Amino acid sequence: MLKKTIAALSLLSIFAACQNDENETPQPEPKPRKDISLTRAEQEMLEAGTDFAFHFFGQVCSTEARKPNVFVSPLSASLCLSMITNGAWGNTLTEMQDVLGFPAASFSLDDLNNYNRKLTTALLDLDNTTQLGIANSIWVKQGFKVFDSFVDVNKKKYDARVQELDFASPKAKDVINQWCAEQTNNCIKKVIEEIPEDARMYLINALYFKGIWRSQFRKSDTRQENFTNSDGIERKVNMMNQTGTFNYVHNTAFAIAELPYGNEAFSMVVLLPAEGKTLDESLAELTSGNWKEWGESLYGRELQVKLPRFKVEYDKSLIGDMVAMGMQDAFDKHRADFSKMSEENLFIGLLQQFTYVNVDEEGTEAAAVTIGGMMTTSVGPSTPIPFYVDRPFAFMIKEKSTGAILFMGKITEL
Repeated sequence: MLKKTIAALSLLSIFAACQNDENETPQPEPKPRKDISLTRAEQEMLEAGTDFAFHFFGQVCSTEARKPNVFVSPLSASLCLSMITNGAWGNTLTEMQDVLGFPAASFSLDDLNNYNRKLTTALLDLDNTTQLGIANSIWVKQGFKVFDSFVDVNKKKYDARVQELDFASPKAKDVINQWCAEQTNNCIKKVIEEIPEDARMYLINALYFKGIWRSQFRKSDTRQENFTNSDGIERKVNMMNQTGTFNYVHNTAFAIAELPYGNEAFSMVVLLPAEGKTLDESLAELTSGNWKEWGESLYGRELQVKLPRFKVEYDKSLIGDMVAMGMQDAFDKHRADFSKMSEENLFIGLLQQFTYVNVDEEGTEAAAVTIGGMMTTSVGPSTPIPFYVDRPFAFMIKEKSTGAILFMGKITEL
């Protein structure tokens, strides 16, 4: 019996912010910050989603053997896989829901879809100074039959654009790539090099973010300073500098500072390993439970911040990571059950993520594209606290009221 694959390719681009030759770039007056109101059940789902984010990030970090820097978007990966989950059945569905943090024993697919819709809709309307875009699409090979019910739920809950394409045409990949470029402000221009003969469908989530620091770094204060890589080698980097009041806490694992954007609805959290610890040693303690405790302990302190400008590209196959997290049947052509998607037997044959990151004095631009495709196959002190990011560190971009995590990364070499 012929099998068809869902190939999921996750692409991520972040932080391509423009630099200004002057001290600061004027920004619009932020409107008051809005909070996202969640029911008790939705709060439980948020906590489950946060748990997925930390497990996902930890799994990727633990299996990355070649590249010194890691950057992923748990939110984009979760949204793409959630769309695919609507086509799953049996144990395949159970495993996918479990890994995403929405076990079938506690939550239905309707719960998952409704929560994703509420969260993504609310995220779009929090800060007038921050650009955030979330887009989904489904590209179907001309003539390939997909169940209407699968398409309809993704249209209704994920606002997915659905379009048939002649995959045999050399221009088909260009159409998909152009859509991704448009949704990410040209941060991500190419997600597909070629469409293989056995390709049947691609499901895509595109996530775009651009935030301006609430307190911008003055370019005139940026200077060449040392950054010590994980191998102990010191390198000169462009180190941004400013002194101001930021939320801060330190513990036995990390010193943590929160640098807000715009009206403070979104922020970057920088996690600097405690003195005497390596980043990997500290990351072992970065769990959702610990993060909840640490996040609640953050409070305003005057900090002398040194943060390097940095630009990093990253890509990695994620099939092994998802299998290790418990999503096994979905990638096994003999056991996968996507019978709610099509009459054909389906499985996920490709899951990969590409990233680009660039942080500067003005702020942060971020974009993520996750693609799933189907193929036929066989009270403080009087002096500022020094917060010098001059050695390997981790960071995340999150929403304030819920703590929802959009992006996570670690930098060990500049």
